[in-house]
Amino acid sequence: MRSLVWFLIPLMNNLMLILFWSGALKHSTPSENWSMASVTTYYFLLTIAGAMLSSHIEEDVALIDIQQGDLTRYLTRPFPYFWIKCIEEMPYRILQGTYGIILLIIFTLFFGTYIRLTHDPIAICMSVIIAVLAFLITFTLKMNLGLSAFWFKDSRGFFELVTIVLIIFSGGVVPLHILPKAMQTISYALPFAYTAYFPIMAVQGELHYASLFQVIGSQIFWLTVLVGINRLMWSRGIKEFTAFGQ
Repeated sequence: MRSLVWFLIPLMNNLMLILFWSGALKHSTPSENWSMASVTTYYFLLTIAGAMLSSHIEEDVALIDIQQGDLTRYLTRPFPYFWIKCIEEMPYRILQGTYGIILLIIFTLFFGTYIRLTHDPIAICMSVIIAVLAFLITFTLKMNLGLSAFWFKDSRGFFELVTIVLIIFSGGVVPLHILPKAMQTISYALPFAYTAYFPIMAVQGELHYASLFQVIGSQIFWLTVLVGINRLMWSRGIKEFTAFGQ
């Protein structure tokens, strides 16, 4: 039930944005890249991306594992802490993503003209790769935020700040291609756009093959950087960790 509630909250927010754009487009000339069909598809896919691709592991790592000392039970296991947490996170993402996919299927059956998805098999396969890499990027980023608790006693304010930046520059409010050019340039230079915006564009069929390969290359680059930071934070942070038993 908790997973359903956490799915419904962003869904309600995105439905409000759809209503906003439906009113705005009535008083303006819709463009080819931003019509009512594009709006509806984008925000429904954004709901699915937020449910399936966005990890929320940082507070669990910071508050429970590090500050409360539960990290000790992972240190005795023969598998890396990173991958254990990744496997623990995946069922939640699959469950919430399933809610979104079911909703999208139902909406498509009744309002198919408002949903625009790619039907190109190659683009679909590449979109799946982009989605998997997007999840790994968000998971690694949130893991790194959680590991900051090795040095900071209260990181919640920092987590919320990063979340706000992530929402804005990942296309969580409006698609990046309708932002001012300066904002677009900043967004494309950061890893956040590759966690939601580009996966959505790929599924919508808005990217050519060359752009799809470019997105995958950029995702691999950012994932490599974030994993490197993760390894560095873990190797140094674990030296700061102490736990006491009774």
